[in-house]
Amino acid sequence: MERLEASAWDQIQCMAGPAFRQYFGASALADHGVVRLRAARTRDLSLNRVFSLGIDSPLTPGALDDLIAEYREASVPRFMISWAPVARPAEARHWFAERGFRRITPILRLTRATDADIIATTSLSIAEARRADAARFGEVAAQSSGLPMEFAPGLNSTIGHPGWRHYFALDGDRPVSSAALYVEDDYAWAGFGGTLPAYRRRGAQSALLARRIRDAHSAGARWITAWTTAETAERPNPSLHNMQRLGFDVSYEIENYVLDLPQRDDLSG
Repeated sequence: MERLEASAWDQIQCMAGPAFRQYFGASALADHGVVRLRAARTRDLSLNRVFSLGIDSPLTPGALDDLIAEYREASVPRFMISWAPVARPAEARHWFAERGFRRITPILRLTRATDADIIATTSLSIAEARRADAARFGEVAAQSSGLPMEFAPGLNSTIGHPGWRHYFALDGDRPVSSAALYVEDDYAWAGFGGTLPAYRRRGAQSALLARRIRDAHSAGARWITAWTTAETAERPNPSLHNMQRLGFDVSYEIENYVLDLPQRDDLSG
């Protein structure tokens, strides 16, 4: 599941258009099973993140130092390492602390079997977004997540590409919610779920999740995974409960470690 998400985000950042890449200074590197997203002109961690570290092969102190140097040389202001329970070795957490990483809110990995028959009711209609809908999809996805419109071309970059499907929830003819699905062999990844504030609590995300569970099943995937932030007593997470109502179980918690690097004055976000 960690390799699947790494693959998805590698494609998302690599397939973004030149205007997006130039605006954020964005790029992606992938080797030895590790994906590194880099964006020199923003502090946004979704564009400056390391996936699948320590999974295909154990991390070493030297490799961690090389990773830090790579991000520093790319003029990235800060970046995040997502560290799954299966990552090795366990003592890497001490190496993170020694090098100044700080731990932030973890991510919960949720999983369930795909299902051809699951449904969820909503007062909205569900439709698949096509390549011609890319601009509108990016706008809805960005607005739903509270992101500036400059992020839109990075949220719609994989529309029309093999393995990918994108969706809207519609109020009449107006797209008010977005979602994406990526399928690779036995596994499917559900991402980019979001609804415009005025249209929340109408069942859009439940219906979009149910549609993706069915479509993943029809595409041959046996399992579908999604993620959300962990909740606390002070910050409950309705998305978590929504996914659990649709049969997703929390598989494990992913720890997030952030390192601040010397900053520049020309950051875009």
